[in-house]
Amino acid sequence: MLRVFSYQLISQSEFEEFYRAVQFKLPETLQKKIDSLKFYTDKQRSLMGHLMVRWFYAKELNLDFFQMEFDYNEHEKPSLKNFPNAHFNISHSGDWVVVAFSDCSVGIDIEKNKGNRLAVAKRFFTKEELDDLFAFAEEEQRIAYFYQLWTLKESYLKAIGKGISMSLNSFSFKKYFSDFRLRFSSEDMAYQFIAYQVHAEYSCSLCSKYISKPKMEKFSISNLEFLLK
Repeated sequence: MLRVFSYQLISQSEFEEFYRAVQFKLPETLQKKIDSLKFYTDKQRSLMGHLMVRWFYAKELNLDFFQMEFDYNEHEKPSLKNFPNAHFNISHSGDWVVVAFSDCSVGIDIEKNKGNRLAVAKRFFTKEELDDLFAFAEEEQRIAYFYQLWTLKESYLKAIGKGISMSLNSFSFKKYFSDFRLRFSSEDMAYQFIAYQVHAEYSCSLCSKYISKPKMEKFSISNLEFLLK
C-alpha cells in the first residue's frame, strides 16, 4: 500500500476560524505544540500534517481519531504506536504540506525553490551530481535540479530513518530519462523514487519500496468537517 496526499494552505482568517472551532477537541499535547508556534503558517503546516495522519488512520484502520498514540525513534521520526506496519512521513514547505502512507518504510520531502544554493551543492553533493547539475546552461534550471536532488536525498534519509546523522554525499542520485535512481549508498538501496510536480515553484520527492507511482491525492479542510460538529 502506498498513498500520497497534498494540502495547500488556506488564508490566515480561514485557518484561525477553523482552529478556534477545533482546538479544544484536540489532544492537549497537540494544542500546546500548535500554540507555541508564532506564525500562522507554521501553526497551519504543523497542525494539518498531524491531522492528515489521524484522518487517514481513522479511516484505514478504524481507529479513534482522538485516541491515537505515536512513538518517535532516536532521530525523531514518528510512527503509529502498536502498528508496526503503519508507516507515514510528513513534509511541508511554503504553502504546501505533503504526507505519504505505506505498509513499509517511506519518506517524502517538499521544498520551495527559494534561490541559488550552488554553494550548498558543492559542499553536500557527490561529484557525479555536481557534474549533472552544472551541465544545465540556465541558472533557473540548475536551481530546479538542485532542489530535486535535495528532496530526493531528504526523502531517502527519512525513509531509512537516519535523518541528518548520515552524510548527504555518502549516497548519490542519477537521472535516467524521467526517473531518478540511487547510484550508491552504504545503506539499503532497495528503494524507488518519484518526483512529483506539486507546483511550479516547488520540488517534491517520494522514496518507497514500491515500483508503482500513485497519483498525489488532494486533501482539504472539508475532509475534517466532522471536527466542526
